[in-house]
Amino acid sequence: MLTLWLIIILLFIIIGILLFFRFNTWKSLMLETEIYSKVNIPDENILVGMEGRTISRLAPAGKVFFENSTEEVFSQHDFIDENQVVVVTKIEGSKIIVKLK
Repeated sequence: MLTLWLIIILLFIIIGILLFFRFNTWKSLMLETEIYSKVNIPDENILVGMEGRTISRLAPAGKVFFENSTEEVFSQHDFIDENQVVVVTKIEGSKIIVKLK
């Protein structure tokens, strides 16, 4: 009797798997959208020691306007208010670190 139930359950599982693939049910579970975004790639002209003015509050990240570009930067230690002059202290890959002048 137990083996009969096991065979019935096994048949239901096999039929379920076959129907799952037959009717392309897996396609409704797939993500088919594309992502059109970019990673923050800093301007190559920004160098350590360069000065800029904050556009937004750095808490600890925010926007700074340099000579001709606006970049996402990180404060070295403290929060920095809007419209303050900052200096680039370090560039680590795509991360620009600044401090208050």
